[in-house]
Amino acid sequence: MPTAEKGIVVQIRKINDDIWDMTVSAPVIAGNSRAGQFVHVRVSEEFNPFLRRPLSVGPCSGDFLRLIFIVKGRGTRWLCNRCPGDHIDMIGPLGHPFQLPEPGAHSFLVAGGIGIVPLLLLKDQLPEGTSVDFLLGVRSVSLLTIDNAEIRQKKIQLASDDGSIGFHGSVVELLEQYLHKCEGKGITVYGCGPSPMLSVLKSVCTPKSIRLYVSLEVPMGCGMGACQSCAVSKVDSDGYYLVCQDGPVFDAAKVDLKPEAVV
Repeated sequence: MPTAEKGIVVQIRKINDDIWDMTVSAPVIAGNSRAGQFVHVRVSEEFNPFLRRPLSVGPCSGDFLRLIFIVKGRGTRWLCNRCPGDHIDMIGPLGHPFQLPEPGAHSFLVAGGIGIVPLLLLKDQLPEGTSVDFLLGVRSVSLLTIDNAEIRQKKIQLASDDGSIGFHGSVVELLEQYLHKCEGKGITVYGCGPSPMLSVLKSVCTPKSIRLYVSLEVPMGCGMGACQSCAVSKVDSDGYYLVCQDGPVFDAAKVDLKPEAVV
């Protein structure tokens, strides 16, 4: 069950000009979070901005969780200006988490930009002994969403659109190279990133009958399913899923991932 909890900022640091990494002490939420879930964070001490901001839960350890986020507007600007000791009003964990792989399946974690956040927690929560490759794509080395020490620790393979670091090309193109080496093996792919990336990822996995789970990044209003601002089209009907309530993790076979279908 989601809990309202006032977390305490333990550490906050800038990764680059727009990306921040915050560690928060929130024992209840940290202890109950599963990879793919999110918290709804109040981003003002007053009523402007009025709406909370949904942030993916990053790695959790004991009483602590990490929130890695992009500063896009007034709310996230307020959040990045918090200091150690400040309180953060959160509700969570919310949403459905990733389904863990079947025993013996090889897992690929495929992230685009800030989409790495829930996959960092998934990496930690995979069953011991799971065979896994972790891939991260960014536009350029200057836009990395985590630091080099964590990249080495998690054994993350990099791709960049401009070739400034790692594989020169998209993270999905890098995945295709790995898939050629895994033919005949049971494979599960987990993806999180921009809608165009996820759409291409699905177009690669579907013809190969590879199970794909995706975590969708969409704007949310209430975060509870009331405002219906986070609708995404279903594949098998004319209806919609609500990302906050039915997701944010979906079996990619059930959701329309074309960018125009994600409201």
